Amino acid sequence: MKKLNSQRGLSIIELMVGLLLSSLLLLGVLQVFDGNSASSRMQNAYARLQESGRFASDFLSREARMADYWGCAPDKSSIRNHLDPADSDYDSEVHGNFGADGVLGQDNVSGLTIGGMNVIDGTDVLELSGATDACRGTGRMVPSVTAAALHVTPSCNVVPGQIVLITNCQSGELFTVTNVQNGGGGDSGKKTIVHNTGVDDTDWVQNATKTLQREYGADAKVLVPYNHKFFIANSPVGTPSLYMSENGGTARELVPNIDDFQLLYGRDGNGDDVVDIWGPAVNDKALMEQVLALKFQLVPSSDNRVSAADQAITNLDGASTTYTDGKLRKVYTSAVKVRNRGEI
Repeated sequence: MKKLNSQRGLSIIELMVGLLLSSLLLLGVLQVFDGNSASSRMQNAYARLQESGRFASDFLSREARMADYWGCAPDKSSIRNHLDPADSDYDSEVHGNFGADGVLGQDNVSGLTIGGMNVIDGTDVLELSGATDACRGTGRMVPSVTAAALHVTPSCNVVPGQIVLITNCQSGELFTVTNVQNGGGGDSGKKTIVHNTGVDDTDWVQNATKTLQREYGADAKVLVPYNHKFFIANSPVGTPSLYMSENGGTARELVPNIDDFQLLYGRDGNGDDVVDIWGPAVNDKALMEQVLALKFQLVPSSDNRVSAADQAITNLDGASTTYTDGKLRKVYTSAVKVRNRGEI
């Protein structure tokens, strides 16, 4: 009986010591779990960061390389603009740049709105213009300078309401396509692009004239001009993103979580096709015509806080910004040659 009475259970002290040891063990397990979770969040954030930065850099680099392509028209003065500037859909800031001014920009903007979005103050805006070959190198011709019709091969991808640029090495014509006819008259080997005056739609730019400067043969190209503006604005969820507005239209989000966008423009100041001046965008188209290369800086950030340390980032202008929100950030800097400018 004495032996049984001595084994009735644990004392309060023994129970408290056991609970303490169990708590310490559980705390260690929780710390390991929390550390692994934090490491996983950091790795995921870094992966997303790299994905956003690389995609944005590659996209902008490709756009910059192809900017300012207008076929082989000698210069803007050789291109006849048939668009009606009195039309409410005519945007002089966009359509006025077709045929030239392929690289423009604005430095450290303030209070600017593009495509219905408010550009974040202190960031830069890049404006690139050019044209793509709608017929992909296939033949085309114009039967008469007075006829508002252009015969092209069926593979030419144009639609009514689209603005096109016809160019050869002597001149060019800029007009809106008012109708597209496939074949006709027993001829299935052609497509007819009509560009009449007096034809309007809610979102078309009317043609003020239709008479061309000359007849265009198979050496001419049918180009589709574009104007792209890249900038940083807050998305609907409140985070900064890289946006693009095409031909003055509503801006669309390209890459989320891009905090800053800064640019420098490399100009050839002495005509030797070598960059000798690096500086911000200027409000002088003649000077911007000297731009041969671009250098841009993007600052992508992680989706969420990952307890990252405060980070000070110096942009291309020399200004420094310190981020204290616990998000992970990385700086992406790229230098790009504009292929359609200069010989080197």
